[in-house]
Amino acid sequence: MLQKKVSYLLIFCSVALLLYSCVSQQKILTHKQQLEKQDSILHQYSNKLKELDVKRQDKLEQNEMTDTASSRIKKYIGMASAEVDKVIAQNSILIGNTEVDKNDWNKLKKALTLAEGTSRLFRDKINFISDLINRNIVVRLDQDVIFEPGKYVVSASVANAIGKFFEPAAKEIDLFTQKYPDFPLSLVITAKGYADGTSIAEGSQLYKDLAESMKLSGKTPDSKELNKELSVKRAKSVIELFEKYTKGRSVAGGSVKNILYLYEGKGESMPNPKTLDYKIDDPRRRVVLLFWSIFPE
Repeated sequence: MLQKKVSYLLIFCSVALLLYSCVSQQKILTHKQQLEKQDSILHQYSNKLKELDVKRQDKLEQNEMTDTASSRIKKYIGMASAEVDKVIAQNSILIGNTEVDKNDWNKLKKALTLAEGTSRLFRDKINFISDLINRNIVVRLDQDVIFEPGKYVVSASVANAIGKFFEPAAKEIDLFTQKYPDFPLSLVITAKGYADGTSIAEGSQLYKDLAESMKLSGKTPDSKELNKELSVKRAKSVIELFEKYTKGRSVAGGSVKNILYLYEGKGESMPNPKTLDYKIDDPRRRVVLLFWSIFPE
């Protein structure tokens, strides 16, 4: 009788062990399938990051983005790509295993949790980068409207009405920061000044002012150098006004931790690479381009 009980017990344990093994293998299969699905999503994100980097380069070449913005976005895309590729590589090892022991089973569960979290995180990051790259982040300011002929300081009347020139950029920045309240952000605003190829008359007050500020130690500045200096001074005037305007208006939302204001003069360079019919005295060359870019901290 005792022998029969022992036999039944052994049979019961064997059946229970078999059922437990089947359930565990089924769980493993299910988790592997879920991990493969998350891995596929991460591969899509990796490809999307590559596409965004191509768009970034194109906008830089078309002067629709500054070097500073391009460099920071490129770095951000590179870091995101490296993180995604690392998770994909780790997942591939577990997905490829034909057998999973207890330790690997724990790794599989952790990997699935990590992949799901990474997927959500990078979905948000990619949406952010895509939104920034696809937006128009440039405002074109006509120097003939802002500055009087031969001047690089904005007149008081124009300065008082400067809001109508700056409002489009300010609104875009507001909308963007409000869309991403959970991201700690840095805002970079850059003014690029351009000049036409017209010579500045030697002996004129503008010539004297520019030559004095250039401090060339007795060397006579040429036309390109003078126009470069003029474009620098006009860009500086615009960025100083925009800084004053944004501080008074509180343009950036609470998620913006840092704001950086930059300016540079491009002289007789062409402001729009797509335009092939610029003339020497073309008013389309006398512009200040105001760029804004926002980056996650």
